[in-house]
Amino acid sequence: MNQADLLKLSNHEIEARAIEAVIAFERAAGRTAVDLRSRKDALVDVESIDDTTGEKRLIEIKAFGGAGRGDFLWLEPNQVKAFEEDPAAHLYLVTNVRSADPSAIRILDLTGEQLRERLGKKREKHYFEVPMPVAVYDDLVANAAALPTLDGAGFLLQILDGVLALHERGYHRTRFAVTWAPDGLHARLHVGRESEMPGDPLQVTTSDLILSTSLDDVQRTAREFAGVMIPAWWDRDQIADQLLAALPPMEPAGDDPEYRDHLRELYERHRAAGTLPLTDGEGGAWG
Repeated sequence: MNQADLLKLSNHEIEARAIEAVIAFERAAGRTAVDLRSRKDALVDVESIDDTTGEKRLIEIKAFGGAGRGDFLWLEPNQVKAFEEDPAAHLYLVTNVRSADPSAIRILDLTGEQLRERLGKKREKHYFEVPMPVAVYDDLVANAAALPTLDGAGFLLQILDGVLALHERGYHRTRFAVTWAPDGLHARLHVGRESEMPGDPLQVTTSDLILSTSLDDVQRTAREFAGVMIPAWWDRDQIADQLLAALPPMEPAGDDPEYRDHLRELYERHRAAGTLPLTDGEGGAWG
């Protein structure tokens, strides 16, 4: 990986980004994951519950800024204890966490017989050193599931949800617009202040003060918007924070609840239908 494409992250930030990716990964697989790191009695990082069966999955996470291929795994005694007490526990190796492109992040699931075999070769020091041959690593990569993706409509709803989060913080003068491009194959997304996007329907002016992009309906793990690559697994508050950082300064006046309610209705209607939240029509889908 090119060093220019790596983010400068502290160890704490690497771990936090890996946890976010895992929680999103579990959500996409139909499981609800809870971060246990703040619990003193927790043996692992994450507990995940299958939304359908109720089956519990215990997950320890090892985050790597780069690929981590051929590295040893450093496990604490309580982590080894958790794996030995629960043969079904999972060790997720989250790689390429420092990548500026979230789609490069991979989650490698070391569990079952492979994990037991690795633990059988552990060497105790003041910690446990678990060897990870490149053949095992490559096997995990070959069987790794990709991070969640969103199509164009899903990304637009993701951004709209972030705009709604801003409105819930009182930034009622934030405007959201989606229209078809003239070719009918792309949708145009605009987020800005009311001063640059006035009227009803909204009039989008040509201004560097407006965040804009054109997008297709291809499934992607991340799309560029608001100055960064926004991954499919970002939640509404992360998007709201990025929008707030990228837009010109605003004050949370909380003075237009009618527009906030309009956005909420737009979001709920198109999320249920799986259609594009067009703001100049009833909405639709790519042909």
